[in-house]
Amino acid sequence: MDVWPRFIATLVVGFILIVLSTTLFAWWAVGPLRLQPLMVVVVSAGFYLPLGFGGILVLFFGGLSDLLSGGIIGLQLSAYMVVFLCCAIAQRQIEIYSWPLQMLAVAVMSMVSQLLVVGGLYLIHREQLVPANMMAVAVAQAVLIALIAPLFFSILEAMVRLAVRLWPKEHHAGQ
Repeated sequence: MDVWPRFIATLVVGFILIVLSTTLFAWWAVGPLRLQPLMVVVVSAGFYLPLGFGGILVLFFGGLSDLLSGGIIGLQLSAYMVVFLCCAIAQRQIEIYSWPLQMLAVAVMSMVSQLLVVGGLYLIHREQLVPANMMAVAVAQAVLIALIAPLFFSILEAMVRLAVRLWPKEHHAGQ
């Protein structure tokens, strides 16, 4: 399969999820727990896109997330790039076509991302104490994202199938 339909579908779904994360999904936040389906898109890019194409998308998503969240510029971008690279390396050994493996990959990568962001915030604001329940919140966030992962993987795959159907077929010369 050509890489462009998956690239375009991932770009569209990721952009929509970034916009929804700052609007609709922000209303569903329960304390520090937020719905972050963009992690599913980043994991998917790491497993299903080539390194260059996926890296470009993840840089775009991370930068846009940093700009729209109003937080420290570069923190989400760095966390997403590490998650993407971990998934790209893991892709050489495992495939995540089943929903239990998708959920596991998203949960583990969500924990990695949460720890990177919390570590980055701690390094920047050393004078502030890290809350005692930070690990419990990070685990709860990872479980929440893992539970929604199959839904958003399905949405992404449906968009890829739509993009494949709409993508112009290449005509071979001489036929």
